[in-house]
Amino acid sequence: MIRPGTAFWAAAVIGTGYIMFQVKYQVMHQEAQLAHIDHQIAESREAIRVLKAEWSFLSRPSRLSELSKRYLHLVPIEPAQLGSIDAIPLRDPAADASPPLPAPAPQARSRPRPETQSHARLAQFEIGAE
Repeated sequence: MIRPGTAFWAAAVIGTGYIMFQVKYQVMHQEAQLAHIDHQIAESREAIRVLKAEWSFLSRPSRLSELSKRYLHLVPIEPAQLGSIDAIPLRDPAADASPPLPAPAPQARSRPRPETQSHARLAQFEIGAE
């Protein structure tokens, strides 16, 4: 017959072996996840490096200058476009002493005035839809 101490130690060895087996497979699973995450990080870093290179290529000053000349049609500011300090009206001291005006009462929603051709077409569309 098996002694109780021997049975206990045999069960302890078997239990320890089973636990070690489970821990080994959990560690292997965690290492596989870590390798997958490391691979994703490497891919992301490569993508970032490629995007930075593309950004550097697309934001070259010579390219931007050529695109601005082609599409923006900007011209340098002429001295005649700048005003003088004398053209700025001075503040009225009496206006500073007056109390602030009350807020205007809320009014019914009014339609904005069509200021451009596209606004006029939009206003025409809204009137026809009502």
